[in-house]
Amino acid sequence: MGATSSQPNACFSGLARPVSRRDLPVSPQEPIVVTVCGAAGHIGYSLLPMIAAGELFGPGRRVTLQCLDLNLPEVMDSMRGMEMEMQDGNFPLLHKVVFTTDDSEAFQGADYAILLGAFPKQDGLDKREIMEKNVMIFRTMGRALEKHVKPDCKVLVVGNPAHTNAWICAQHAPSLRRNIFALTRLDQNRATGQMAHHFGIAVHEIRNVVVWGCHAKFPDVDHAVVKGKPLMSCSDADRKGLNELFRKEMQQRGASIVKARKASSAMSTARAITDHIHDLHFGTRPGEFVSMGVWSDHGAYSIGDSLIFSVPVICQGGGQYQVHKGLG
Repeated sequence: MGATSSQPNACFSGLARPVSRRDLPVSPQEPIVVTVCGAAGHIGYSLLPMIAAGELFGPGRRVTLQCLDLNLPEVMDSMRGMEMEMQDGNFPLLHKVVFTTDDSEAFQGADYAILLGAFPKQDGLDKREIMEKNVMIFRTMGRALEKHVKPDCKVLVVGNPAHTNAWICAQHAPSLRRNIFALTRLDQNRATGQMAHHFGIAVHEIRNVVVWGCHAKFPDVDHAVVKGKPLMSCSDADRKGLNELFRKEMQQRGASIVKARKASSAMSTARAITDHIHDLHFGTRPGEFVSMGVWSDHGAYSIGDSLIFSVPVICQGGGQYQVHKGLG
């Protein structure tokens, strides 16, 4: 055997260990109250632990989750199972979690509301019938928001068609119109991820992809910055390759995931939700803008008033944002 080291055993040496999330101080501020509607579905199953782990509001801020879904036996069973898992998950930042079928309980005092569910496409139902169902759902959601949430609550509509559903919701929650958003971050994230794969770089090295209007089959990358340089300065071959990539891949990305997984893209959708709300809460990085479906009374890009329309925005933190104007 070798000579005995004069150094004490590392387990007892008192040397500093790496700081983890569990070591960070928890803020004494009141917990942020987050309402999640449609929580018992696949997206909710991916999203709730992300919220409880601090990915939206930072590793020191407690959260209260108020989870809403339908009063159906199979949904109730799912909610009971998820409630047990959230309790067993040992989330230091999770102040309280409630699963309920009561709108008033779920929305009461919410700082943020995430509306995941919408009436899905079904065989035998045409678009008009589906839209009528969604009008009923989001009329109810809008009225509950108007009545129960905090005056500055931020509302993110995820269920498709997200822009139309957000607009319906805004008609019945008029005091919250500028705080109602439609999710387009998933399209932005998909485009960014495909670009990163194409160039062989990390996703954080790409920023400023724009999603205009609603779902982007051809995201606008003309204003993107790649490794600190505008994409417009890249070679014609690289730009042509991106156009080919988007034409072949982006249009069918969601369907490709469903075909491969036999289920929807729940995890990446949950991640897009966390990115959207994180940027609203903390602000975007200097020189960065992100895509959000917002109420269109801002006068930019010749967009008509009183629509929910995706544009590039700069987030200032605390839920505040401004439209980034002047892109050609």
